[in-house]
Order: sequence, then structure tokens, then C-alpha cells
Amino acid sequence: MVDTLFGGAAADAGKPTWCEKTPFNLLCMDFLWELVPEATIVHIKRHPVSVLASHLAQPWAPSTVDGALAYLKPIYHRWLTWKNTVDLTGRRYIEVKAEDLAADWPGQRRALFERLDVDDFATPSTFQSHRLTNRSHQFDGETRKFVEEALGTVIPAMGYE
Repeated sequence: MVDTLFGGAAADAGKPTWCEKTPFNLLCMDFLWELVPEATIVHIKRHPVSVLASHLAQPWAPSTVDGALAYLKPIYHRWLTWKNTVDLTGRRYIEVKAEDLAADWPGQRRALFERLDVDDFATPSTFQSHRLTNRSHQFDGETRKFVEEALGTVIPAMGYE
């Protein structure tokens, strides 16, 4: 199925594989593995407060903190509920923090590619710390505290403190 959908695009780009990066794919991983059993799913996660801040800048997302929370909380809840009910050991699933990738892109890239069992090579795209933190000061202290409290169970469940 993936070869049918993306094989041509990968070949046109001179690449042996294709990465499809739709975040909502996390909500249908079992279906994706059913379609493509050899697929490896790489979940590059980002601090939920940063995700919310990024959503506020998107024309397709809610434009208020309350609206973005109302949009994101059910998605996080659905993902975490599913993840807590399945055994991902032995599955082709890798989870990594975007912030870790940005802190040391060459080293983290090598480690990720090794886990994927693909050759390491310099990529034109990188994870850059300034791009992940450019909205860090978007919220005043009171708003940030409100967002962190609203996402209280999500933040530690995603591996953030």
C-alpha cells in the first residue's frame, strides 16, 4: 500500500524509503501496521505546551488558549489511553523527543538511524533548538501556569516534567 501511495514520490526523489509525517497517524498505528507490517513508526514528540503555542499560530487551529486546549486535550487523551493499553515492545515503534534531536542533531540522528537500521547520512533538514523554543516566551507566567495545569496529566505522561 505505501509503495503504491508513496513509492513513486520516493523514487522521483532518489530515495529508497518514504517518511509520512501526519501527527494523527499515531491514532491509527494498528491500522498502519496492518497495511504495512514492515513499517517503523517514529514518534517525534514535542513538549505539549510548545505544541499548544504552535497551534495558536496556525490559521487552521483555534486562535485562543482555551480553544487550543479544547482541541488538543481530547487528542492527547485518546493517544495516551491507547498507548497505555497496548504492548509496544517488539513493535516497530521508536519514540524520541524533538528537543533531544535539536540539542544534538548529528549525534541523535546517527542514533535514530541506527535504531531504524538505515545508513546515517547528513540530511538537508535539521532539528534546530531555536525553532523549538521560539515560542517559549509566548505566554506570560500566569497563562503558562494555566496551560501547564490544564495539561497536567499529559505533560508527565509524554515524558516531560
